[in-house]
Amino acid sequence: MMELHDLLARCLVMIVAVIQISTISSCLGTAVSNEVPAPYLDKYVAKSYFSKHDNLIDSKFEDFVAHDILSGACVSLQDNVEFEPKLSALHRKLIGEGSHRRLSSSFRLKMSLESVSRPPKSCEVIIVERLPSGVFADPFELQHLVQRGVLREAAVFGDTNLELPSFRSNRSLVEVHLETGSNLISEQKDEQEIHTELPLHARYQPLGHGFSRVEFASPDLFLRCNTKGNQHATSCLFSLDKQSAESNDSHPVWEVPCGSREHMEVVSAFTFISAVVSALLIIVASIRYSHDKACNALKQP
Repeated sequence: MMELHDLLARCLVMIVAVIQISTISSCLGTAVSNEVPAPYLDKYVAKSYFSKHDNLIDSKFEDFVAHDILSGACVSLQDNVEFEPKLSALHRKLIGEGSHRRLSSSFRLKMSLESVSRPPKSCEVIIVERLPSGVFADPFELQHLVQRGVLREAAVFGDTNLELPSFRSNRSLVEVHLETGSNLISEQKDEQEIHTELPLHARYQPLGHGFSRVEFASPDLFLRCNTKGNQHATSCLFSLDKQSAESNDSHPVWEVPCGSREHMEVVSAFTFISAVVSALLIIVASIRYSHDKACNALKQP
């Protein structure tokens, strides 16, 4: 009788435990299903754009930022009227010579936090470079900079085929994340100067005379800040207005040399002859190696 009582008690405990687990799982499932991911919460701003579009088109990207990114940004920090991140200066130039250069960007970021009731916990600057046709950024090179701690995050979107010439490739976009200093989000200092250099490479230009002119437009600049809410951390994205910033008022221009049509036949013939001679040398070296190996095998007792 006692054994039957113990068995019934254990069964009752197991049934209660199963009901509790099912209830918890149902609640968790409901919470997850009701959560709608926002584009501005993605790690990369440009990721959502390229999930909808195959190519980079300036007008479509600007509409995407205005309607999908900034319109849905959180308001926990924006409720503080005093929290207004501003871009006070922007200067850009190209560094280096030849087909491998660096796009240098220097800007000053200002945030007034003296009367902010809920200051951000941490912030990062996001630089989006919409590269013109004729240049590209190497994703592997950018990852090396991330591993060395030069950049916080970096990614290339769009046409990432590094071998295609300019007339066969589409445009690409580079997104770089930089950390802001801790003093920028404290009361000690409300302005910080940030400098970065983006390594770029020129694609082969169409045949012609002289140089192909590649002009860089102003980048898209954002500030993403994290703040601790009542229940969970909230990420807020701000667009940095370039209109009111002090600027060198010039778009860097890269003049990439073009191949000459007059030299095309000579270069093609020289390339063909070099390939044939190289192939013959490889064949001769292989035959001699096989012959020497066979002779050595015969000489051995």
